Order: sequence, then structure tokens, then C-alpha cells
Amino acid sequence: MKVKWLGVLLLSAAVAAACGQGRAIFNVDVYSFLQGTGKDTVSYFVPAGVSASASSAPQKVNLPGVGSSLVDSVRAFGTADLRNATGAGTIGLQVYLAADSAGTFNPSALALTVPTKNVSGTSTTADTIRGDISAALNALFTKSQLWIRFQATASNPPPSVTPLQGKAVLTSLLLTVIIEDKFF
Repeated sequence: MKVKWLGVLLLSAAVAAACGQGRAIFNVDVYSFLQGTGKDTVSYFVPAGVSASASSAPQKVNLPGVGSSLVDSVRAFGTADLRNATGAGTIGLQVYLAADSAGTFNPSALALTVPTKNVSGTSTTADTIRGDISAALNALFTKSQLWIRFQATASNPPPSVTPLQGKAVLTSLLLTVIIEDKFF
């Protein structure tokens, strides 16, 4: 993992020189920290006629840390598979970020909301995660680590009599962090 970050830092130094004005771009492959841990999957079970949510356990993500530099913006791009097993309804995803694992359960840790998708029967629906992370969370990316948690919200509206059940499985997630000011 340290070799990976050394490569990121060297590449970022080259990017910083190319960007001018003291800016650098870091790409953080969040999925590589989650893959194979089970924390990339959120199972959902929603009885007929109700809405509910379920979440993954928080996962620590190591960052290079940029000290007193300022984070201009953070953009997320990823994909998820909504693997529905029974029922019909909608599934939405939220991404939470915080400085510690418990903080990912605070409403203020909501970083990104992915629009809901319709699901039904036994099927897999591909979903795209795309958007800017809440600017209120930018300072997290100056540290050497942060914590991430995913939550799925599901709705199984009437007149359904079948439970809505399945898994939301993250298949990729890349955060692009734009840093400015005192990079090195």
C-alpha cells in the first residue's frame, strides 16, 4: 500500500507542476479498500408497503495527507449493482464520510446521495455513482485517513405483498480530490 501512495505522490507532483497555481489532483481508489471486505455490500429486506434503510459497516481509507493545503473540491465516480432477489420498488444509495467510524452515522457526514433506481423481480440493475462530495467534508481529505459508510434506502410501496429483498454491491468508486495552496 505504501508503494501505491508513493506512486500517487510522484504522479501528483508531476500533475502539480503541470496544473500551475499550486494545484494538484489526487485520485483515491476507495473501492480498493473495500473490495473483498464485505463492506462493499449492503443487504436490504423491506416488508411490503413500507420504506427502510440498511448500511454497510464503516471502513477506514488511508490518504496521503496534505497538511495545511486546502481542498478545492472532491468528485465521486463509481458504479454499483443492485442485485434484487424478490419484490419491486426503488433503491437509493448514500455515501457517508467522517474522521472516525462513529462519525459516519451522523447526518452531517452525508457526502453524496445517489438517485433512486427502480428494481423488480430477480434482476441486476447497474447504477452509477456520480457527483460532487459535500464541500463541508473537504477538510477530511487533508488528513491521513477518513472513514466511509454506504447506506441503501429502499421503498416497497403498496399494493405490493412481496418483500423487497436483495443486495446493493459497490463495483467501483474513485474520488478525485483537487488540492490547492501549500501542496509540498
